[in-house]
Amino acid sequence: MVLAVAWGLIAFLRDAPVMGQVDGVGADLSEVSFYTIDMPKRFVQAVSEYLESRASMRERIQALEDRNLILSARAQRMEALRAENMRYRALLNSPVAEDATMTVARIVSVSPDVNRHLLTLDRGSSDGVDVGYPVLNAEGVMGQIVQVGQTASRALLVTDVQHAIPVLNNRTGQRAIAEGVGRLDQLVIRNLASTSDVDPGDLWVTSGLGERFPAGYPVGMTRETTTSGDAAYLSVTLQTAAALDVESHVLILTSADAP
Repeated sequence: MVLAVAWGLIAFLRDAPVMGQVDGVGADLSEVSFYTIDMPKRFVQAVSEYLESRASMRERIQALEDRNLILSARAQRMEALRAENMRYRALLNSPVAEDATMTVARIVSVSPDVNRHLLTLDRGSSDGVDVGYPVLNAEGVMGQIVQVGQTASRALLVTDVQHAIPVLNNRTGQRAIAEGVGRLDQLVIRNLASTSDVDPGDLWVTSGLGERFPAGYPVGMTRETTTSGDAAYLSVTLQTAAALDVESHVLILTSADAP
């Protein structure tokens, strides 16, 4: 009897509208339950994607920073090469290089002894270089070759304390000897007559005496003059015409017949 009533009640309620609403609520509850259950998984996935995105972004930023560093280094090298190329072109196009037989040499080392002003060049006897050949740059005389090997040579700069070069005042024609004093930017002319006509800024050039340096190449400019205590003699300090500590390439004058 009870069983029959129960089945009748189920049959009655199955088609009733309220059961449709109950089914809808059940579907909603199922969706909410599924979403709730799936939320930790979604959260973990979102966090993982975020971290991966951050890691990927950091990698890209690091790659860009590395690339920028490389490009900056290359830009610095290009700037150095550009400056060197400009100096090289100036060397070849300078008045110093006109009407003479020249060979271009690269400075490969500088003497570590601060008391000796010596350069090692990458040209030797196989390139036609010999002892005594003048070494120049775009501004003037740097020194002369003192040692020669097959593929390299050594040049003594005019500023070395053991070097002296015959010069003359380009304005007055007065002859003198300019000596090195151990400073890369300075020479000295000693014991001129106190009545000598020497003005600040006077250009002193090679005189050609001694037949080592052809005449007319710039050596230095008068920086200052000093009179001896008894007023008998005059000393002249010269600023070297050539910048001796900034060059990478030099000219070796290989023709003694050049003017």
